[in-house]
Amino acid sequence: MKRTWIVFKARFLMSLKIYFRYPVNVIMTLFEPLMWLAPFYFMGMSFSDNGSLTGFEAYTGNSDFIGFLVVGFMVSTYVNTVFWSLGFSLKEEMRQGVLESNWSAPVNRITLLISKSIFQFCAATFEIILTGIVCYFAFGFRMTPDILKVICFLIPGIIGMLGIGLGIASLVLLAKEANPIIDLSSSIFGALSGSYFPVKVMPKFFIFISMMIPLTYLYDSSRAILVGQTPLMSLEQEFIIILVSMVILFMLGSWIFMKVEKKCRKLGILGTH
Repeated sequence: MKRTWIVFKARFLMSLKIYFRYPVNVIMTLFEPLMWLAPFYFMGMSFSDNGSLTGFEAYTGNSDFIGFLVVGFMVSTYVNTVFWSLGFSLKEEMRQGVLESNWSAPVNRITLLISKSIFQFCAATFEIILTGIVCYFAFGFRMTPDILKVICFLIPGIIGMLGIGLGIASLVLLAKEANPIIDLSSSIFGALSGSYFPVKVMPKFFIFISMMIPLTYLYDSSRAILVGQTPLMSLEQEFIIILVSMVILFMLGSWIFMKVEKKCRKLGILGTH
């Protein structure tokens, strides 16, 4: 436990220093919600009839399309943090030539990998708070005060996503490339889980696939709690699915990563890029 705490502390401070060396990151946080959400907002307004979106309401339970988009943007911030912080940190250490020396430390490999993400999650939380403030003034975004309730869904959901992130990191170890793998996987998961549109609008075949992805229920439950939209199933059922998938995905992702890491060590290609 002491070694783990030292690793987490060191990685956190290192990421903190790098983040604040580039103050434009904070400035971009103010403008990203406007850049990403403004086109969707004005498109939705063009279909609005006195503030009502009949078609959208039939799928979601109310006409709060901007609430739907903003909550989706917030959850996507955490999801992208998982994918990029795990997979890209490996590629970065390969490029710098420090991966093998870092992994020679007497610490579990998965601990080393996840510890690099801790500050990124703190930064993502800060960005999400700024997103809520910016969208409140820019788009009239409103949400319920049930923050603690949605956190109870987010924490196990993010742990489950870490399992997927470990699987993606194992692909980066083998392919020695991060951007295409992460872009492709994040795009597929985002599209099939309804990050920016209701999953019910998709053809039945894709709806079936979407219902197999735990991330779908993370988006869905967050919107149900924060903006009062009708969930795909009861929140109790969605919470159970998220909890079960958390255990399965994290264990499976950890097992795959350790198997791939062991193979890369045997082949002598661990730190190559």
